[in-house]
Amino acid sequence: MVESPCKKVCEGQLVGQCCGVPGAAAGGPPPVAAWDAQRDWYVKHMSPATALLAHSLFIHLGLFDRQRHDGSDSKLKVLETHCGNGLAASRILPFAAVASYTACDFSPAMLAAAADCLSGKAEVMLADSTSLPFASGTFDRYMSNLGCCCVTDLDAKLQEARRVLAPGGVAAMSMRIADFPGDTAFHLVAETLRPFGMPPGPQREGLVLGRDIPKLKAKLLHAGFKEVTAWRSWVTVPLGADANSFQSWATSTAPVAKFLAGLTQDNRADCMQALERAGEEPNQAGAVFVAVAVVVATV
Repeated sequence: MVESPCKKVCEGQLVGQCCGVPGAAAGGPPPVAAWDAQRDWYVKHMSPATALLAHSLFIHLGLFDRQRHDGSDSKLKVLETHCGNGLAASRILPFAAVASYTACDFSPAMLAAAADCLSGKAEVMLADSTSLPFASGTFDRYMSNLGCCCVTDLDAKLQEARRVLAPGGVAAMSMRIADFPGDTAFHLVAETLRPFGMPPGPQREGLVLGRDIPKLKAKLLHAGFKEVTAWRSWVTVPLGADANSFQSWATSTAPVAKFLAGLTQDNRADCMQALERAGEEPNQAGAVFVAVAVVVATV
């Protein structure tokens, strides 16, 4: 079993999980210590997979376009919040269409990883997406890949995204969908361990809103956006070649590691057997699939 480095920070205001990292309770501050401690796990297990989703957001933001759709020759100022280790941006910067790229995260450890990964290709800044340190109308494009599911105040995040965008700006965001059928990653793990007493995951708005696409669109419109498009999709996380790859991936996540550590040896063994059975299909597929929702909106 792979032990998580984050077992000891899953206390206090941290509840449930967000991409395998303990998530903040409703109304609480960002779980900085949890993300700092879990950085290496996220960089190894999640970042390469989520970078593919980020690339699709870049396309919807028009960053690959050599010419602006509005006929303008001016280049774009781009803001990315919840940038993680900045892997997606590092692979394709500099963009011909981009004048500046600012990458933000609330975790100093993740931001340090982003600084290393981006190697001067972007400005890296510590910032909370619900209270951004920028003047209104500073940016032309806003991106947040799997950031909406991390915040405890989604309204504040969306309002800040709208505020920092200039007229004609575009935002592209994604969020994980908790407890969604077909999710063979976090949902399958939770369903497998629930009979053994695994506590339920968080019910933060950003984790459940993707179940209702019309409601998601309405949320963006209420925040001041227009021309909102939203849909569901999947993030594919490759597993290793080992026969117990799913089991190893599941037990490496902080909430599962903490839960297993509190069980008796016999109960822990039962859980491991259940995960082994549940992992037969993901192991055969060679990957787990994470349910996500994507939204693109203009100002």
